[in-house]
Amino acid sequence: MKKSRSIILMLILILSFSFSNEPLKVNANEGASKIVRVGYYENEVFEEGASEGAIKKGYAYEYYRKISEYTGWEYEYVYVDFVTAYQMLLEGKVDLVAGLAYTDERTDLMLYPDKPMGSEAYNIIKHESDNTISNDPSTLNNKTIGVLDSNILDSLVLYLDDNKVTANIVTYKDYDELFAAFDKGELDAVAGETDGTYSRNHADVLTSFDSLDYYLCVNKKRPDLLKELDEAQAQLYQEEPDYRSLLRNKYFAVSLSSKAFSQSERIWLRNNSSLRVGYLNNYLPYSNTSKNGEAEGIVVDIIPELLKNLGINNLEVSYTGFDNYDDMTAALSNDSIDVAFPVSGGLFYSEEDGLNLSNPVLSSITNLIYRNKYKSTSGSDFAVNQNNKMQYYYIKTYYPDSTISFYPSTEDCLKAVVDGSVKCTTLNGLRTNDMLKNRAYSKLSFRQLSYSDNRCFGVKIGNEGLLKLLNRSLSIVGQDYALNLAYQYSEKLYNYSTVDEIFDNLWVYAILITLIVFITLFFYLKDRRRSLLLIKEKENARKEIEEANNSKTLFLTKLSDDMRVTVQGIAANVERAYSHVSDENAVAFLDRVNKSCEHILWLINDIHDLSSVESGYYMSDDENIKFRQFISDLKNSSNENIKDIINSYNFKGNRILIVDKNIDTQKAIAALMKKVGFEIQLSIDGTEAVNKIIAAPSDYFDIILIDTQLPNVDGYEASRQIRSLSDSQKASVPIVAISGEVIKKINEVIL
Repeated sequence: MKKSRSIILMLILILSFSFSNEPLKVNANEGASKIVRVGYYENEVFEEGASEGAIKKGYAYEYYRKISEYTGWEYEYVYVDFVTAYQMLLEGKVDLVAGLAYTDERTDLMLYPDKPMGSEAYNIIKHESDNTISNDPSTLNNKTIGVLDSNILDSLVLYLDDNKVTANIVTYKDYDELFAAFDKGELDAVAGETDGTYSRNHADVLTSFDSLDYYLCVNKKRPDLLKELDEAQAQLYQEEPDYRSLLRNKYFAVSLSSKAFSQSERIWLRNNSSLRVGYLNNYLPYSNTSKNGEAEGIVVDIIPELLKNLGINNLEVSYTGFDNYDDMTAALSNDSIDVAFPVSGGLFYSEEDGLNLSNPVLSSITNLIYRNKYKSTSGSDFAVNQNNKMQYYYIKTYYPDSTISFYPSTEDCLKAVVDGSVKCTTLNGLRTNDMLKNRAYSKLSFRQLSYSDNRCFGVKIGNEGLLKLLNRSLSIVGQDYALNLAYQYSEKLYNYSTVDEIFDNLWVYAILITLIVFITLFFYLKDRRRSLLLIKEKENARKEIEEANNSKTLFLTKLSDDMRVTVQGIAANVERAYSHVSDENAVAFLDRVNKSCEHILWLINDIHDLSSVESGYYMSDDENIKFRQFISDLKNSSNENIKDIINSYNFKGNRILIVDKNIDTQKAIAALMKKVGFEIQLSIDGTEAVNKIIAAPSDYFDIILIDTQLPNVDGYEASRQIRSLSDSQKASVPIVAISGEVIKKINEVIL
């Protein structure tokens, strides 16, 4: 289906072309580019860069490039002088040459397009210091005049003949040679194109002797190029009717003719040594008075620039600010100032104010300021600054049916729109964006109006010389210069505060603050987690060290206890053996064993003392004295009062549970306690002791003597379990914790 449709469409196109009465046309710039040879010669301002590798510029060069946009031509530049370029065009060695005037004689030698590429005036130029030559043609008699060997020569000869002037004429091949001779003083005057010549401080333009259009001429043998050129020019002038004017202003603003003062300009400069400038306050970027009382804005930058471009450096410039537009124009009328800025209003209102407007310093759009939805401006109620007649003139000119309410300032006009007192107001386009940054105007919107508004210099009607000077220099400077200045001062229209920035970017700050809080919290929690882990690690390490120390202490204590009990048992048996042995040798052997036991006990005591210090169970001196006194009392007492002694020391009870891991110790303590009438129960560890208490009646045990160092469940844990029993009487039975040191002392008493 797709293939069938494509074939049918192609057949229809072929048939339509076949039966058409018109031939198929192809645009000149389609397909391969056409090489066109250009005779390119050096000419100040008009055509520069006539050498290999040089940068090309100028009126003619830019015109060549513009034409190529329509024709698609690709240029081959032939670098020669003007006379040679002209001759090569006649000989067919080049295809195009720019800047040739029209004459009837030349129509048989070259092809002229329908439209000229520009127009020029031929002027007589003299040395500024030469007072022997004036506007009177007769002063040229016997003078040497240089001229290009071109159509200008014919015009010069005709002018001299008409005025019956006899002068020495010298011809040159190009402008470089011509003006070099003039600059050296070899010529009294030059006849030439002042628009195509850079201004010279020592040159003075006298008078114009002819004016002709000039063309981009085509080789006689290339009518195809002429046809394409005519079509391109017609299309260019239709799409850009002001192109030649803009191009002229761009390049010829710096030419000699642009800076040659007229008679009225010379008179003004001769009669004035100062320039008094009046400006409007509170109207940045155009003009204002700063806090320190000095003028600021475009006005203070552009005046010196205008004078510099005219070569005027002997004028003293002063500035006076006015709060009201009418006061400023009145000062101009009564000669208090020479020029006012900015002014506008067009021909009618400027005449009403008694002033002439200069060429625009700057042309900008005007914005309509409104609240809520946009409505047609027809019949609207406008707020107008009563001190700025330019705003009033604009509204009355373009919206004559509207009503106007006056307010004391631009800011008041904007506030009136905000609170609904009026429907709208206007702002100059260069002021809108910066003024509406103010949060007080956040509810306002704007849109561009159809009509732009010029800002000009105002000069009193009749002051022709100053007006021409300003216009001459403005054509050189152009509006781009003032526009670039405007952006420097627009920022001062409103000081954008930190508060404004925060409110305008609240969501950004909210995200930023949230992010900061999140990051801070993240790092805080991370640091806290790291700190907790560090603390936990330290605690674990401490516990490990403590457990290691406890294990070591427990080991030493158990070891010393076990060794002591064993050695004490040996010593006790040795002591008993004395009564059964009568042999002296055997007694001697027993003495040696006894001394060895004492030495071993001494070592065991040192080990036990060390473990007691580390574990915190070491007796203080007071406790040690008290306990030794208790043991001494026991040792020196008779069996009848031992029980009473056990009771000054607070040991009470009839039934006693003795908990100790060593059988010999159990027997020793049990024997002592039984002597004084106590009933004894024995246990070898904490678990067995707790179980016996649970199994016995509530009032069975009166006191518990328990060793702190027990296997399996130690004395401390056994005590905690006893205190935790549900039977309150069992849980409250007195418990006496006995360390290895106490057991050692008891054994000493018994032995």
